[in-house]
Amino acid sequence: MSKYGLTAAGAQRFRCAPCDTTAVRRRSDNSERRHFRMFLTWIAGKTTTDDIARRAGVSRQTVWRWFAPFWSGCRPPDGCVTSPILVLDGTAVVAREVVSLIAGDPQTSRPVGWRFSRRECFAAWLPFLTTLKDRGAKPEFVVCDGQKGLQIAIRTVWPEAKTQRCVVHVHRQAMAWLTRNPKTAAGQALRRLVSGIFDVRTVRQRRRWQRRFRRWDRRHRSFLKERTVGPNGWWYTHRRVRAVRSLIRNSLPNLFRFVKRPDVPRTSNHVEGGINSRIKELLRSHRGLKRHQRLALVSWYLHLRATKIPTRNVT
Repeated sequence: MSKYGLTAAGAQRFRCAPCDTTAVRRRSDNSERRHFRMFLTWIAGKTTTDDIARRAGVSRQTVWRWFAPFWSGCRPPDGCVTSPILVLDGTAVVAREVVSLIAGDPQTSRPVGWRFSRRECFAAWLPFLTTLKDRGAKPEFVVCDGQKGLQIAIRTVWPEAKTQRCVVHVHRQAMAWLTRNPKTAAGQALRRLVSGIFDVRTVRQRRRWQRRFRRWDRRHRSFLKERTVGPNGWWYTHRRVRAVRSLIRNSLPNLFRFVKRPDVPRTSNHVEGGINSRIKELLRSHRGLKRHQRLALVSWYLHLRATKIPTRNVT
């Protein structure tokens, strides 16, 4: 075979002199790589399959056929995890069916592991954290929300790790229970106190905030013990304010650990805002996917985030 010019499409043509026939060599691996790049482009942005089909000069059905081999998803990373700080959070992938549990490294802004489960609970978090431990993870600090099953799993797998409660989660839940305009003086004072939680940056500010909370607790203790009696029993009258008090009491030991360690994030926004929100945006952009396709979409996106090349700092 010898080169024999180009085809109308620009491909190299070859000719066999004894047979007097021409042919074009096709490499399936080149096509697969090209299709995979299209697939990743589609996953990472808001490009539609119609846009890809138009640029490639094929039908949308052909594009979906090209994407078919990639719907099996990709394997989670299995390399060594050495980060001293881990951020843990979960997000729904298929409503009421599948959630994605994600562990992120705040120093590199990359996910270091993920796992799909039916819901966020101890039975789901324990094997996930155990897998991270088997990969060498031994974090000094773990940043997470107050999900009970996750807290127990962390203590089970890494009993020596310190927990930093996500300040945003505590603030958001407290504000939801207190409402925008509390009707009682205790609720109004507590709302002002919770509103200043983001102002705590130093050890001195932490002590001041804790003193204000204890002072509020003593002042309104008898008020919060008030009960309402009904035909079927009694209940505490100011249950929402009591709930916020319990939330802060339970969170306080792990709420301000970051003041002594500036490298520890005070929120789980690295995962929740940087990764989970992007996953939700992608699922909205590519709505209509089947269950296994949604899982593959999330796994490929996390793979891209985990293997991305960091941008170069320009000074």
